[in-house]
Amino acid sequence: MNIPKELLKDQSLYSHALYFDPINQQRMLTGDGHFHFNKFDNVPGVQAFEDGSFEITYFAPGAKTVQVRGIGGSMPNTYDMKPVEEMPGYFSCVISDVCPGFHYIEFLVDGVNAIHNQLPIGYGCSYAINFVDIPDPEFEYGFLKDVPHGTIHMELYYSKITGRWRNCWVYTPPTYNQNPEKRYPVWYVQHGGGENEFGWIWQGKMNYIMDNMLAEGLCEEMIVVMNCGYSFIQDEKGQFILEKPSDVFAYDCVPMIDERYRTKAQKEYRAVSGLSFGSYHAKTTVLDHLDIFSSLGIFSGGVGYTTKTGNGGPASFSEFDYSEVFKDAETFNKNLKLLYVGYGQQEAGLVAANGKQADEWVAKGYNVVHQTFPGYHEWNVWRRCAFNMAKLLFKW
Repeated sequence: MNIPKELLKDQSLYSHALYFDPINQQRMLTGDGHFHFNKFDNVPGVQAFEDGSFEITYFAPGAKTVQVRGIGGSMPNTYDMKPVEEMPGYFSCVISDVCPGFHYIEFLVDGVNAIHNQLPIGYGCSYAINFVDIPDPEFEYGFLKDVPHGTIHMELYYSKITGRWRNCWVYTPPTYNQNPEKRYPVWYVQHGGGENEFGWIWQGKMNYIMDNMLAEGLCEEMIVVMNCGYSFIQDEKGQFILEKPSDVFAYDCVPMIDERYRTKAQKEYRAVSGLSFGSYHAKTTVLDHLDIFSSLGIFSGGVGYTTKTGNGGPASFSEFDYSEVFKDAETFNKNLKLLYVGYGQQEAGLVAANGKQADEWVAKGYNVVHQTFPGYHEWNVWRRCAFNMAKLLFKW
C-alpha cells in the first residue's frame, strides 16, 4: 500500500456531523475541582500512514484497559491499546491488518463501551458510533477536492401518512443557482437499517462523490435526496409503529421536492436506490409506484420480486408480488429504465442469492446492470455502488 501524503490530510476523512474542522481540546477535571481545557494538538485521535496502517490514540486517565474493535467484516478483530509512557492518561495502538476505507469502530474502557470524542461520530448500528476513514487511493471520489461544490439543504416536511414532521437532506449541483431556468432529474438514496438520513452525507460522502463526478463529466447533473427510511406513526399508547415507507416516499416526499425544487417531474427522471434494508424500501417504493419512478438501485440487498415464495424482503413486514413486472424483458423494460444491482464480493449470502438471478436478467435483455466490488456489507462497497449507478442514470 502506498497512500499519497496529500490524501492523508484530506478533510473529508476527519469531518463529521459534530464538527467539520477538528476541535483539538480536551476538557479535564483537575485537582482543584475545576474543569480546564487542555490542548492536545499534537495527539490526534487517529493518524494514518503511507503504508496503510493507522494509529489510534485514546485519552482515558485512570483506566486499566482500553480496547478498540471493528464492526464489520473488513475489521473483525479487537485490539488492546497500551499506555503511552510519555503521555500519562493516553493509550494507543497501531493497526495494520485492515484494508483502507471506512470502518465503524467501538471502544471498551475497562470493559464499558465508550465514545472517542476526538474521532468522527455517526449514527450506525442503531446508536452513536465512532468511525475512521483510511484513505483509499483506488477510490478518490469521496475526497474533498478543489472543484465546484454543490449545496446540501435541510428540508422539513409534514407527512399526512404518519402524522409527523420529517427531515431529509437535499443535494443540488454546483450549477443549480447559476441556471435558474434549468430543471433537474432527482435521485432518492436510502440509508440502511440502524442508520438514518445523515448516513449518505457523513459516512457515504455522497456530496463529494457527486461534486467530483460532475467536475469530470462522469454523470448527469441531478438533485439527490437523502430521506429518512423510518416511517413511524405514534399510536395512542405512545408507541411507534412502522408505516408503509413506499407511500410516504411517493405521496409525501416526492410532491414536496417537486414543489420546492426545479425538478423534471416525470417518472423517467426519478430514481430510487438504497443500501441493505434501504434497498428493500427502494424496491417496494419503485415497484409499488411505477407511475412515479423509472429506475431502481439495490445495494447489498435482495433482488427477489416476491415474498410469497420466500425470496424477497421480510414477509413479516410487507408481502409483495412483482412477478408480473419481471415476467419478460419487454414488460420489464417498458416499466424500468434501469435496475442496478451491486454488492460486495465478500457478502457471501448476497453473492449466492443475487448473482445468478441478476446475470439471467442481463442475458435475457432486461435493463439490468449487475456489478460487484471487493468488500463486505459496509460503506466501502456502497460508495462504489452509488458512483457506478450515478454514471448510468438519466442518460436517456
